[in-house]
Amino acid sequence: MWKLDFFILPSKDYKDINEEDIYEFGEKAEYLNRTEKFYIPTEFYDISDKNNITALDFLYENDQNDLSDYFLEIISKQRTCQDTYIDIERKKEYGYLPICENDITEIITQICVKNVKDTEEEKYLRVNDIIRIKRYYLKKVDNYKRFEDRVRECFPNLVFHNDAFKYIEKLGKYSEAAEELVRHLAILNDVGQRLFYYHNKNEKDTLDELKSRYDIVCSGKGSKEEKSYNKDMFYNGRRFQLTCNPHTKFYREGTSQRIYFCWGRDEIESHSIIVVRIGDHWTK
Repeated sequence: MWKLDFFILPSKDYKDINEEDIYEFGEKAEYLNRTEKFYIPTEFYDISDKNNITALDFLYENDQNDLSDYFLEIISKQRTCQDTYIDIERKKEYGYLPICENDITEIITQICVKNVKDTEEEKYLRVNDIIRIKRYYLKKVDNYKRFEDRVRECFPNLVFHNDAFKYIEKLGKYSEAAEELVRHLAILNDVGQRLFYYHNKNEKDTLDELKSRYDIVCSGKGSKEEKSYNKDMFYNGRRFQLTCNPHTKFYREGTSQRIYFCWGRDEIESHSIIVVRIGDHWTK
């Protein structure tokens, strides 16, 4: 399992922290400890905020109160590490947990945990920040094998057929295909099944909305096509034949860079979308 290291982010203003901030911080820290790894660098206690107050001052020296005691109770239970924040910035992959959102700067916003519950943004994402950060790093891996090793951590609502990655290198260089590949899988994972049910399992209406609302070029079986794309899948000792005509197309109509999928079966992961082939046009 791919786990990320997360580190507490020093506050810019300890006077601005309120009880709700601390309560939510504790919930997020608990979640990170269950699913990833979370650390308090020893340097954290000595970094001053804009008022020249350190975490050490906030916790022990500046009129201790219920709020600081509550915060101390939370962080005293966490793992510590000797990495400085400069050391952390040199790591290839890591994330931050801020005490409150006002501590997040634009340069680190993509790797900061603001929520650990599923959220839905109007345009596309339905995902918590842990998965969002992992997708950010997934786009930065250097080959398809590493992508395959990590992809299930980033799209937990999708089922990947054993042959899903057999032709993935047909997409071209990973560095050039990564952005679009991750975007398509994110939409299928985050809203695909929900839209399919919203449209009463009408494939055409679902694909039309994926195109119009989410800018995903996609098709089902064309009116002039005779061939259906089928794939056998074994699950829990049973054999299923999947019809896999729906496919997304990278960038534009007519491209050979595609993701073929099936809307799923009740018997397989609660009717999750099944990705059966990532690569070029399915000709065999």
